[in-house]
Amino acid sequence: MKQKIFFIAFISAIFLQSCTTIDVTEKDAFDVKKTINSSFFEDHSYTMEKTSFASGDRELEAWYITHPDNEKTILYMGGNGFLMQISKHIIPNLIKNNVNLLVFNYRGYGNNSGEPGIAGIKQDGVAAYRFLTKEKGLDPRNIIIHGHSLGSMVATYVASKHEASGLVLESPVTDARDMADRLVPWFLSIFVKFDIEDALKKESNIDRVKEVDIPVLFVAGKKDKITPPEMAEVLYEKASQKKYLKIVEDGGHNDLPEKKSYRQALADFYRSLD
Repeated sequence: MKQKIFFIAFISAIFLQSCTTIDVTEKDAFDVKKTINSSFFEDHSYTMEKTSFASGDRELEAWYITHPDNEKTILYMGGNGFLMQISKHIIPNLIKNNVNLLVFNYRGYGNNSGEPGIAGIKQDGVAAYRFLTKEKGLDPRNIIIHGHSLGSMVATYVASKHEASGLVLESPVTDARDMADRLVPWFLSIFVKFDIEDALKKESNIDRVKEVDIPVLFVAGKKDKITPPEMAEVLYEKASQKKYLKIVEDGGHNDLPEKKSYRQALADFYRSLD
């Protein structure tokens, strides 16, 4: 595998050196992630409860953010780089739509023990759902499941097995093979093959979204290079229930919550569930 990676880098370097120049700006040197904690809510009408819930033999840290006048609750499944402590660009923008929100860290993330894996994070997603319905006593008809990127697979899985009001798939993944094919530039694909583990091969949103029997909003950024909007379009075509598709013209992979048109699409979807 190391030889393959070296070969990709070597060929890419030759290709890029001979054909183009890459501009590296000062901005490219920084990957800024804003933190958020309970102090953010002190001057707001929302209340953040620092809590945890059991998933198998471990406890997962979570934040339950509520407003006394809100009925709908978003169960948020983050992507592979999601940590609730550095999600300041996500949490405030989601609750602007007057909803409650549960965010949590998967096993192995943040302060949680264990190692993440497909079966494990699916179990974590179900455990988060049960926390809302069993421990908090929420009516499933007021729960909207929301998954971003890799979290879209967890969200679709939970929505296919449990009652909910609606499902939001943001920058969604189709399946592991489709993702692998997009990792290598077309001019290198004849040299590189991926060996995908069986656990990943079995995971397909293309198949599972057909099992979802609640309304679904598919939303993606037109400029997304990680999970391109074509993935959302494929899933939209496969969904059989009431469905909506929103492509955010100036959106990328991680910045959709900051876009007004994205928040408006969520607001419109939430209203359609009333």
